[in-house]
Amino acid sequence: MVGPGAAGRGPARAAVAAALERAAAAAHLNAFITLDAEGARAEAARHDRRGGGPRRWCLAVKDNIHVAGLPSTAGTPALAGFVPAADAPVVAALRAAGAIVLGKTNMHELALGVTSANPTFGAVGNGADPALFAGGSSGGTAAAVASGIVDAGLGTDTGGSVGIPAALNGIYGLRPSAGRYPSAGVTPLSVTRDTPGPTARTLDLLCALDAFVTGRAGAAPPPDRTLRLGLPRHVFTEDLEAPVRAAWEAAVDRLGTARTVWVPVDTGHLVEYDARAGMYLVLGEFAAAFDRYLAGHRVGRTTSEVLDAAADPAVAELLGAAALPTGPAYAGPAALRGAVAERRAMQAAYAELFAANGVDAILAPTVPVCARPLHRNEESLPLNGRDVPTFATLIRNTSPPATAGLPSVTVPLPVDGSPPVGLQLVGPRGGDRVLLAVAARIDALLRRREAGSAGP
Repeated sequence: MVGPGAAGRGPARAAVAAALERAAAAAHLNAFITLDAEGARAEAARHDRRGGGPRRWCLAVKDNIHVAGLPSTAGTPALAGFVPAADAPVVAALRAAGAIVLGKTNMHELALGVTSANPTFGAVGNGADPALFAGGSSGGTAAAVASGIVDAGLGTDTGGSVGIPAALNGIYGLRPSAGRYPSAGVTPLSVTRDTPGPTARTLDLLCALDAFVTGRAGAAPPPDRTLRLGLPRHVFTEDLEAPVRAAWEAAVDRLGTARTVWVPVDTGHLVEYDARAGMYLVLGEFAAAFDRYLAGHRVGRTTSEVLDAAADPAVAELLGAAALPTGPAYAGPAALRGAVAERRAMQAAYAELFAANGVDAILAPTVPVCARPLHRNEESLPLNGRDVPTFATLIRNTSPPATAGLPSVTVPLPVDGSPPVGLQLVGPRGGDRVLLAVAARIDALLRRREAGSAGP
């Protein structure tokens, strides 16, 4: 967080001024849809005049989360004129803790994508390397945090939209347990799977953000207790791009020599559950949820009108064909009921896995590949000598725990000359604070090795 500013300028105004300078220097990333310089300066001035209160810091908010007085486009043309009158509760909680909203960040249209290549507002460059894509759908938030424009960011996650860009940009991200964060004031995809989630450049700040939103600190595992870490036997650690595999194997080796025990766990059935539940929940819940959202906030548009105006053909075609009751591929209420039943069985399977193996967390790479060049690989990308679908590949490891409503934390792995690689830790539902504490111990072990191997 930013300290006291120059003479004649209070600390909040100094923080905002420095953030706006960084935003100008990183404008090529296209991280923001709305950069609210005037509003942020005015809010900072009010805080400095009042004095006292929490220390002020700058926050970027994904453009499908309401901020009072700023457009909330959800990355789609039909909502460009929608300006909410009130903050989403998750934004209000962070503002009460000292946040000043710098602006609303770019994203994959309607949060249904993994690259943040937005046809209306432009593609988002990676905060670690602007020649690469930022990931999605919360790509603008991750880029703004990774590039140092803001201290922290808010995204949303349905099937990996916080963890994927966090991993690809080299920052920390949390997808909380389902229902742990308030979802009011957030443009919906799936009421079952959607959640807001924070990102930050340090794990300490990520933990603080979670406490600000929830008001909970929670107990950590004793520091002298050996951690039991689930090592997936299937899918999650297979078919990795070479730099991801190298970073993952180095982490496994390092943690195997620390106060941790690797416990092999069977995970193939979790992926099978996700295939039968994940996307069917989104397609089955979208229309009703979006109808309620538009009507409740008096947006003045129908769901069909929003999709008719959508700029991304893949998003418009998928939702128009399979998520609207009038669509030719709409599966109907029976498919949704089946997906809900599969999700319940999946949650039971995860609970049994944690209980039977006594593991504190299940670890795997967050994403099996690194970020790819901007404006390319939107539909497919090369992986180990063949072309694979971009969307399915990037969500492969993040979607199962998201569908089950479990908490997951992404931690950057040390890399040697490659783009960023993320480590995903998945914990039991409701165990968010303990999972964050486990992540802190693991992160410290990995950073200690990185510091010890650094040159002069």
